[in-house]
Amino acid sequence: MRAVTCFPFCLLKAGGLLAAALSISLSACSPQTQGPVWFPLRAGDVSRYAVSYSGDMTHDNEVWTLRTQGPVNYQGEELMQRHHSQGVAYLFKVDAQGVRRVALQTDLDREPQPDMPQRWVLKAPYQVGTEWATPTVPYLLQRKNEYPRELKHSHKTLMTWRIEDAQASVTTAQGQTFSPCLKVVGVGHLNLYTDPVNGFSDVPLISREWYCQGVGLVKFEREERVASGFLTGGLLSAEILR
Repeated sequence: MRAVTCFPFCLLKAGGLLAAALSISLSACSPQTQGPVWFPLRAGDVSRYAVSYSGDMTHDNEVWTLRTQGPVNYQGEELMQRHHSQGVAYLFKVDAQGVRRVALQTDLDREPQPDMPQRWVLKAPYQVGTEWATPTVPYLLQRKNEYPRELKHSHKTLMTWRIEDAQASVTTAQGQTFSPCLKVVGVGHLNLYTDPVNGFSDVPLISREWYCQGVGLVKFEREERVASGFLTGGLLSAEILR
């Protein structure tokens, strides 16, 4: 369905001489790694994520699997592809400006469908303060008594992303620690009629992503909380399984 968005699987600061070295190595690509070290796109890589939900919504925990394939030819360019176990594949373009998602293809599509506009996954320079914006839809917000319940079919907004930390550390529930990692935070808002008392309110959509050197996306959170009323929200969390 066309409301599919990039689990940011679709998925930055150093000082002195290290920063200079990183600025060169992170933008370089090779046939073995079609992407920066924060977002490697190596053919044959398989990443599995434990996905959990909390908050107002009820949803069974899941395991998502992403497989990297390619390069594949798309509109005259050699791009890398990631296939999501939920039935959608994404095509990524990597250059000196960063990593962009340029097309997606569901299992029902004969050909990849171009993203209009193309969507940044990570934007260079890979350092604290770099910002970009991408369109998004609510992942978790639902109506309590109306159909369709999911707002993702009818609402969208722009999410502003910012690299908040370039030396973050992530410890997963399995006890594994990854470092250094880029912590990237995205914030958007939807103006929604939440209840008769508050009327229309700006409901925040917050995404947090951690990209770790040599591994890629290790952790992802999407938070969409709303005051009690006509809508429900919650928190989606995903962590890599190794």
